[in-house]
Amino acid sequence: MGWDEITEGKLAPNATVMSWRGEKNGIVAANQGHPVVMSPSGYCYLDYYQDVPNTQPMANGTYLPLAKTYSYEPVPTNPDYQALTEHLIGVQGNLWTEFVPTEQQLEYMLYPRIIAIAEIGWTPTKAPYEDFHARCLKAVKWLQDNGYHPFDLAKELGPRKESQSTLEHEGKGKTVIYNTPYSPAYPGPGEGGMADGRCGDWSYGDGVWQGFIAGGLMDIVIDMGESTDIRDVTCAFMQCVGPEVYGPADITISVSDDNENYTTLYHETFAFDEEQDYFVRDYGWKGEAKGRYVRYTAKAGEKHGWLFADEIIVNRK
Repeated sequence: MGWDEITEGKLAPNATVMSWRGEKNGIVAANQGHPVVMSPSGYCYLDYYQDVPNTQPMANGTYLPLAKTYSYEPVPTNPDYQALTEHLIGVQGNLWTEFVPTEQQLEYMLYPRIIAIAEIGWTPTKAPYEDFHARCLKAVKWLQDNGYHPFDLAKELGPRKESQSTLEHEGKGKTVIYNTPYSPAYPGPGEGGMADGRCGDWSYGDGVWQGFIAGGLMDIVIDMGESTDIRDVTCAFMQCVGPEVYGPADITISVSDDNENYTTLYHETFAFDEEQDYFVRDYGWKGEAKGRYVRYTAKAGEKHGWLFADEIIVNRK
């Protein structure tokens, strides 16, 4: 039995594959007739934060609430997954313990998400999440009454409010020029994703945040189409120290009418915030300016890791 990296070579005839880097390699193994255990990290890694990260004890990386774990479908109703249906032997939740110093913390990270793992693994047809959530509240109460230390689901804060609706602003839908490319590992919505009106949740891997790592630089221009009065420009960045995601060390915002000669509106440098393992923070400018092209540049600092950026918001009122 091996993690799905073993699919990168020639699988041994008796190999069983643990698919953790998404589902693709589990499907590859099943198509070759191998037993598969599905454990994609985006749904099944219980060492991730389970609520708003800066309200939680330090965890490993990203955000995985109960609802996301419960939403996982080990065998989607798709004929392309027929081999997986035949060769899937189970679903597994993983709790690595680099940031779990006590048994109490272990229980906190496990419960109630491990209940969702059990439910999706044992139940052919899942109940609606509302039904499952109500039962989980009772299970958490039972665990508390019997000396366990689960996450208190009744006090869950939930998703980032900005991610729950489309944001309207003057830059929405305008042409996005990438002077530096986003990483193909974290493309978010792809081209134009930094001005599509969508804001990310608490997870940098949610398909909305765009990741930049080459050269420690993000350099993006929003083409407003014509010379425009501009009153504020803002972009959110994430810091998540575990997986080496850091807030920017240097921000420059500037405008131009020809995309060559720029006037700087704002420039500031920032020291690394050692006391914050996680944050989502807005970096922006307010004032009065005019131009067709709005350029937003962010640089990484000495801690040269990932820059994860959200929507570049441009307003003229």
